[in-house]
Amino acid sequence: MKHAAVAALFIAISTGLFAWSTESVHSDASTRDQADQPSIDTLFVHAKNFVVHEHDNARDAALQCLALNVYWEARSEPMQGQLAVAAVTLNRVNDPRFPGDICDVVRQGGEVRKHRCQFSWWCDGKKDIPVEADAWRRATTVARLTYAGVVSDPTDGALWYHADYVNPSWASYKTVAAKIGRHIFYVYPDRSLEMSSLSASDVTR
Repeated sequence: MKHAAVAALFIAISTGLFAWSTESVHSDASTRDQADQPSIDTLFVHAKNFVVHEHDNARDAALQCLALNVYWEARSEPMQGQLAVAAVTLNRVNDPRFPGDICDVVRQGGEVRKHRCQFSWWCDGKKDIPVEADAWRRATTVARLTYAGVVSDPTDGALWYHADYVNPSWASYKTVAAKIGRHIFYVYPDRSLEMSSLSASDVTR
């Protein structure tokens, strides 16, 4: 598919374009001169769903959160699967039942106790620092492509997903939108009923 091919192309050249991301794996590494860092504005044309921030710091934070979600949720998935997880994250940002900020979406839930957040890696009690440099580089590339609107949503608007080896009770309230890699993606059976159906807090992921 076209979006997968575009993503693969960018990942093939990501070593040069996204060298900054590898440094994130080693939190104690020296800070690179910001003048050497490529700006997302020089890499992509703003698409209709491009998330506009007033400051670069806010944009960088959003990209970091999105990349971490892709890494921890789907680093072993095929390219389509990683794009799908990124798409679900942004679909939630654009849905009024979820927080309107990427980082808030990624970190939603788990405030009271572990293992009750929307994305399990966030509140599993383990360190969240990526340890696989290549996988982290791919995740940051996927995050940038999705964030900039360069690739289309392979889930057709999904807001939920789960691994294919589990069967959560909330899935019976949803309609399967796609099966990509080891994940099954869902939308509401009738999207006209979305606002009157279960709230976002009723389900996880």
